[in-house]
Amino acid sequence: MNPWLNREGCHIYFDRITPIDERGQDAAEPTYRYWCAACGRDHDEYEDLADCVRDARRHIEE
Repeated sequence: MNPWLNREGCHIYFDRITPIDERGQDAAEPTYRYWCAACGRDHDEYEDLADCVRDARRHIEE
């Protein structure tokens, strides 16, 4: 079974959000976000990827 898919059909996706300036250069440190394709639950603006992954894992295991 996919570790990011549970019996209720929750399926987690991750995004890395990197602000850029008008020249296309990174303007700040990236933040991270996860969202569930099945139930629509999402959380964003994690500064640390590990925190984002931990909370996403918690959602799958609920």
